[in-house]
Amino acid sequence: MEITRETARYVAKLSRLEIADEDMDSVCRGLTSILSYMDEINASIDTEAVCVTGGGFDCPTRPDTVQPSMARALLLDNAPEHSDETLIVPRVVE
Repeated sequence: MEITRETARYVAKLSRLEIADEDMDSVCRGLTSILSYMDEINASIDTEAVCVTGGGFDCPTRPDTVQPSMARALLLDNAPEHSDETLIVPRVVE
């Protein structure tokens, strides 16, 4: 599959990448090479005997039940900073 400049620009936009015009030919050749290699791999590997394993598993789960937890006052006493009802943490977003 030949990657055109238009396709490379589209992929770059989806990937939020900026590609300079002078680098576009190199990017197109690289992407074309990668896709050609993937086509070779797909043609040379026989997956007919491989069983599909996605899904179909029953994961054991427990029911969600309300259980008692620690008292709020006891938890807050262990916190470095707190108000009467909540923890006070350092600001992470400016």
